[in-house]
Amino acid sequence: MQGAKDIVEKLVSLPFQKVQHRITTLDAQPASPNGDVLVMITGDLLIDEEQNPQRFSQVFHLIPDGNSYYVFNDIFRLNYSA
Repeated sequence: MQGAKDIVEKLVSLPFQKVQHRITTLDAQPASPNGDVLVMITGDLLIDEEQNPQRFSQVFHLIPDGNSYYVFNDIFRLNYSA
């Protein structure tokens, strides 16, 4: 999905009611001399009342904007095993 409208439409159409995130690792490092930060997270998703978590990884690039940051790029992946 690309663009705010398409992303929101996709999220609203998903067939579950709640998702619990459990972060297991979080790594961050400077991405440029301008104060950008690259962040990588791994963890588990528990969907609705499911007992078996789905593993995920996510990488995003934060850009400074005044006293805050905004997400410039974001990559999210469910990590399925064969």
